[in-house]
Amino acid sequence: MSARARLDWAKDLPFEIKILGEDVGDATEVDYLFWVGCAGAYEDKAKKTTRAVAELLNTAGVSFAILGNGRPAPRPGPPRRQRVPLPDLAQANVETLNEVKATKIVVTCAHCFNTIKNEYPQVGGQFEVIHHTQLLNRLVVTRS
Repeated sequence: MSARARLDWAKDLPFEIKILGEDVGDATEVDYLFWVGCAGAYEDKAKKTTRAVAELLNTAGVSFAILGNGRPAPRPGPPRRQRVPLPDLAQANVETLNEVKATKIVVTCAHCFNTIKNEYPQVGGQFEVIHHTQLLNRLVVTRS
């Protein structure tokens, strides 16, 4: 799908979605990098989840930014018709995440969660990865 459509899920949100390298210098300036994978960026049902999570994080006062234009499309696992071997893709993504100084990553996709948390360390990716449901639970528990 078109790289230009990658941020369409964020259209018309009543707050700004910060983009690393554009709105903030790097991930040290926010609480989390919000990893919006392929489904969350392009599939209609998954885009609803992406929007809802962004809205909840914003309401809870959690600062976050996403990888945006000019960055490789984050795709942690092999696509159905794999063009790039997974180790090469993982290495490229880890290099991008390290470049933007990501340390804490929140994801909505279980596949992304598993890949970034369990496979990226094999190619040098050392990140705290949390599924959005875990983060939202933490926020509810700590504010109760």
